[in-house]
Amino acid sequence: MEVPLLSVESWTLICVCIALLALYGYAPYGFFKKIGIRGPKPWPFIGTFHEYRKGVHVFDTACYQKYGKVWGFYDGRQPVLGVMDMSMIKTILVKECYSVFTNRPDFGLNGPLQDAVAIMEDEDWKRVRSALSPSFTSGRLKEV
Repeated sequence: MEVPLLSVESWTLICVCIALLALYGYAPYGFFKKIGIRGPKPWPFIGTFHEYRKGVHVFDTACYQKYGKVWGFYDGRQPVLGVMDMSMIKTILVKECYSVFTNRPDFGLNGPLQDAVAIMEDEDWKRVRSALSPSFTSGRLKEV
Protein backbone atom coordinates (compact mmCIF):
# COMPACT_ATOMS: atom_id res chain seq x y z
CA MET A 1 0.00 0.00 0.00
CA GLU A 2 1.48 3.33 -1.01
CA VAL A 3 1.10 6.46 1.06
CA PRO A 4 0.68 9.54 -1.11
CA LEU A 5 3.34 12.12 -0.38
CA LEU A 6 2.52 15.76 0.04
CA SER A 7 3.49 18.22 -2.62
CA VAL A 8 6.34 20.68 -2.14
CA GLU A 9 3.84 23.50 -1.63
CA SER A 10 2.09 21.57 1.13
CA TRP A 11 5.38 20.84 2.92
CA THR A 12 6.34 24.50 2.59
CA LEU A 13 3.01 25.59 4.05
CA ILE A 14 3.37 23.13 6.94
CA CYS A 15 6.91 24.36 7.70
CA VAL A 16 5.83 28.01 7.57
CA CYS A 17 2.89 27.30 9.92
CA ILE A 18 5.15 25.49 12.39
CA ALA A 19 7.70 28.33 12.26
CA LEU A 20 5.00 30.96 12.83
CA LEU A 21 3.53 28.94 15.69
CA ALA A 22 6.98 28.66 17.30
CA LEU A 23 7.56 32.39 16.80
CA TYR A 24 4.20 33.16 18.39
CA GLY A 25 4.97 30.84 21.31
CA TYR A 26 8.45 32.17 22.08
CA ALA A 27 8.50 35.79 20.85
CA PRO A 28 7.27 37.74 23.91
CA TYR A 29 9.52 35.96 26.38
CA GLY A 30 12.67 37.95 25.65
CA PHE A 31 11.28 41.23 26.99
CA PHE A 32 12.80 41.12 30.49
CA LYS A 33 16.04 39.56 29.26
CA LYS A 34 16.55 42.52 26.89
CA ILE A 35 16.30 45.03 29.74
CA GLY A 36 18.32 42.96 32.21
CA ILE A 37 15.60 41.89 34.65
CA ARG A 38 15.89 38.36 35.98
CA GLY A 39 12.98 36.03 36.58
CA PRO A 40 11.67 32.48 36.21
CA LYS A 41 11.94 30.91 32.78
CA PRO A 42 8.56 30.92 30.99
CA TRP A 43 7.08 28.03 29.03
CA PRO A 44 5.89 28.69 25.48
CA PHE A 45 2.29 29.98 25.25
CA ILE A 46 1.56 29.81 29.02
CA GLY A 47 4.43 31.84 30.48
CA THR A 48 4.91 31.21 34.18
CA PHE A 49 1.33 30.14 35.01
CA HIS A 50 2.66 26.68 35.86
CA GLU A 51 4.51 28.24 38.81
CA TYR A 52 1.21 29.17 40.51
CA ARG A 53 0.44 25.55 41.47
CA LYS A 54 1.22 26.12 45.15
CA GLY A 55 -0.29 29.59 45.23
CA VAL A 56 0.58 33.05 43.99
CA HIS A 57 1.95 34.19 47.34
CA VAL A 58 4.31 31.17 47.48
CA PHE A 59 5.45 31.99 43.94
CA ASP A 60 6.07 35.65 44.84
CA THR A 61 8.00 34.71 47.99
CA ALA A 62 10.17 32.24 46.07
CA CYS A 63 10.89 34.83 43.35
CA TYR A 64 11.76 37.45 45.97
CA GLN A 65 14.21 35.07 47.65
CA LYS A 66 15.76 33.94 44.36
CA TYR A 67 15.79 37.13 42.24
CA GLY A 68 15.73 39.98 44.74
CA LYS A 69 13.38 42.95 45.09
CA VAL A 70 12.49 43.21 41.37
CA TRP A 71 11.80 40.35 38.95
CA GLY A 72 9.92 39.74 35.74
CA PHE A 73 7.43 36.98 34.99
CA TYR A 74 4.74 36.30 32.40
CA ASP A 75 1.00 35.82 32.80
CA GLY A 76 0.49 33.95 29.59
CA ARG A 77 2.19 36.14 27.00
CA GLN A 78 1.87 39.34 29.07
CA PRO A 79 5.04 40.53 30.85
CA VAL A 80 4.49 41.44 34.52
CA LEU A 81 7.01 43.14 36.80
CA GLY A 82 7.12 41.99 40.43
CA VAL A 83 8.31 44.66 42.88
CA MET A 84 9.05 44.23 46.60
CA ASP A 85 11.05 47.44 47.12
CA MET A 86 8.94 49.79 49.26
CA SER A 87 10.47 53.00 47.91
CA MET A 88 9.88 51.85 44.33
CA ILE A 89 6.30 50.85 45.17
CA LYS A 90 5.72 54.30 46.67
CA THR A 91 7.11 55.93 43.54
CA ILE A 92 4.92 53.78 41.29
CA LEU A 93 1.68 54.12 43.27
CA VAL A 94 1.97 57.67 44.59
CA LYS A 95 4.42 59.87 42.71
CA GLU A 96 4.19 58.52 39.15
CA CYS A 97 0.64 57.18 39.12
CA TYR A 98 -0.77 60.00 36.97
CA SER A 99 1.94 60.11 34.34
CA VAL A 100 2.93 56.48 33.76
CA PHE A 101 0.89 53.94 35.69
CA THR A 102 -2.73 55.07 35.30
CA ASN A 103 -4.23 52.01 33.61
CA ARG A 104 -4.81 48.56 35.04
CA PRO A 105 -5.33 45.27 33.17
CA ASP A 106 -8.70 45.04 31.43
CA PHE A 107 -10.62 42.19 33.03
CA GLY A 108 -13.67 42.60 30.80
CA LEU A 109 -16.08 43.01 33.71
CA ASN A 110 -19.70 44.08 33.21
CA GLY A 111 -22.42 45.38 35.47
CA PRO A 112 -21.64 47.06 38.81
CA LEU A 113 -18.01 45.89 38.86
CA GLN A 114 -17.32 47.73 35.60
CA ASP A 115 -17.07 50.99 37.59
CA ALA A 116 -14.89 49.62 40.42
CA VAL A 117 -11.99 51.82 41.50
CA ALA A 118 -9.45 49.10 40.72
CA ILE A 119 -10.74 48.81 37.12
CA MET A 120 -10.97 52.51 36.18
CA GLU A 121 -8.66 53.98 33.57
CA ASP A 122 -7.29 57.34 32.42
CA GLU A 123 -9.40 60.39 33.29
CA ASP A 124 -11.95 58.45 35.35
CA TRP A 125 -9.13 57.07 37.52
CA LYS A 126 -7.59 60.53 37.99
CA ARG A 127 -10.96 62.05 38.93
CA VAL A 128 -11.83 59.34 41.48
CA ARG A 129 -8.31 59.25 42.94
CA SER A 130 -8.28 63.02 43.46
CA ALA A 131 -11.67 62.76 45.19
CA LEU A 132 -10.62 59.84 47.42
CA SER A 133 -7.07 60.95 48.30
CA PRO A 134 -8.07 63.53 50.94
CA SER A 135 -9.93 60.80 52.82
CA PHE A 136 -6.75 58.77 53.25
CA THR A 137 -4.29 61.32 54.63
CA SER A 138 -2.07 60.20 57.50
CA GLY A 139 -4.00 62.38 59.96
CA ARG A 140 -7.35 60.87 59.04
CA LEU A 141 -5.99 57.34 59.08
CA LYS A 142 -4.62 57.92 62.61
CA GLU A 143 -8.13 58.90 63.71
CA VAL A 144 -9.40 55.49 62.66
